[in-house]
Amino acid sequence: MPGGRDGGTDARVPDPSDLSGSVEDLTSGSGDLAGLDLGRTADLSALVDLAMAADLRPLPDLSTPPDLAFVPYQNVDIYVDNTCKMDVVPKKFDVPAGTFLKLTYFNRSRDYKVDVWSSYGGGFTDLMTGASWAERFEYCRYPRPYSAYVDISTACSRYRLMINCL
Repeated sequence: MPGGRDGGTDARVPDPSDLSGSVEDLTSGSGDLAGLDLGRTADLSALVDLAMAADLRPLPDLSTPPDLAFVPYQNVDIYVDNTCKMDVVPKKFDVPAGTFLKLTYFNRSRDYKVDVWSSYGGGFTDLMTGASWAERFEYCRYPRPYSAYVDISTACSRYRLMINCL
């Protein structure tokens, strides 16, 4: 069917051999840039101011959306060496507004049991060496900013882990 369904003509693509005479020679020297002043800067004074228009800015009384990069389930590693020096990783938590925090505590000590007691009045005593405890309490569920803490202690050392709800 030479005309196709709609009665038009067939589109023909020329052979590459047909294009050999129609390509301009790019090596003729027309690309010489020696006469151009490339050190001059462009005049950008005519560009429109790209600042955000006042009517497009978010209203100041609206709350910001939660930080989606924040991971709400975190681990707390507790290290106590054989001289009873304690190290807690991480040192504190800053929880963005609109999110929450649930903690799991890991006693990485080889020699000491650990007590974990929170400011809300609950916790775990005598967390054995190598054991973990997943706390069921969710920090930062209140809409207002506040601070909480977790006291982590052994018989000879202690550390207060701060939790700041922003």
